[in-house]
Amino acid sequence: MENDENKKPEEKTFQDKAEQWIDKAEEFVDDTADKIHESETYRKANKSVENATKKLFRKAGKLWGKSEHYFKSRDTK
Repeated sequence: MENDENKKPEEKTFQDKAEQWIDKAEEFVDDTADKIHESETYRKANKSVENATKKLFRKAGKLWGKSEHYFKSRDTK
């Protein structure tokens, strides 16, 4: 009888199961993130955001230059 009890496979604890679930979830998230980054939609969205950022900073630069010119001309009067 003792041999039968010793031969039983060890039951996995809840902690072990939770760690396995976490590992599977992380793997799923990583795979999905890779698929998203490789998609055409992501590339198009990235390009659009890049163009909008460039336009924004160009406009900000123009306004900065105008404000510098305004303050320099104001101080000399």
